[in-house]
Amino acid sequence: MKRRVLTIVLAVALAVLGTGAVLVYVDRADARAVAGQQAVTVLVVGKAIPSGTSAADAKASLHKETLPASSVSSDAVTEITPAQESLVTSSDLSPGQLVLKSMLVTAAQATGGLAIPEGKVAVTITLCSPEVVAGNVKAGSDVAVFGTVVAGSTGDVSAQPNCTGQHKQQGGGKAVAKTAVVIPKVRVIAIGPATSTAPQDDAKTSDSSFSQGAASAQNDLTLVTFAANQIDAERLIQLSQTSLPYLALLGPSAQVKVQDHNEPLFPVAPKTTKK
Repeated sequence: MKRRVLTIVLAVALAVLGTGAVLVYVDRADARAVAGQQAVTVLVVGKAIPSGTSAADAKASLHKETLPASSVSSDAVTEITPAQESLVTSSDLSPGQLVLKSMLVTAAQATGGLAIPEGKVAVTITLCSPEVVAGNVKAGSDVAVFGTVVAGSTGDVSAQPNCTGQHKQQGGGKAVAKTAVVIPKVRVIAIGPATSTAPQDDAKTSDSSFSQGAASAQNDLTLVTFAANQIDAERLIQLSQTSLPYLALLGPSAQVKVQDHNEPLFPVAPKTTKK
């Protein structure tokens, strides 16, 4: 009799334990299923956003959507934080596209290493050391750009005696030179050394000291990259191709202006009047 009672008690206990284990398993399974279906709010592109748009400006083209957590990447952006506002889009974003953290990069990453201010373009010209204030122009410097046009020269005229290539102009007759401000203020965003091959005419000389000086001058060339608007970029390119460029480093309170009484460095097409 006692054995039968003991057997019944054990059977009931095992049944209770088994039922409890099943209930725990089911509860955990439900929790996992609920977690997968839990709603999260993420940012979705509402209107096309061009590559390079700042996160702050892109806000107006984004809207929030609530989606199941299981269908959303862990890299999804839930909101644009103040720390992210200076980042830019790494590519064009299309309507309906989920915004991911990997799509927001620094301006330098988006432009191949150059942090180009919004609305500007990067343009590079080659200058000799004296033309970059003896190497004192650095990335971040504000400079004024001067240009000299030479006409009627009987020989080479350069910004400095040892400058070569595009820094020399040649003409005939009496030399007439004109220097004027081309761009009152522009920002330098990158600067570095340039390599160049000495012109063939310069290489043909028996004066060894002259050859050494020419080689030294070639090693003294500098590439200067500016962040400019379209008009100033056109002026810089034309200046580097047809004139003698020269930079002036601007002090904190310096004000350089194009003189009204000077003739323009580059001729302006005359305005036509309707008859």
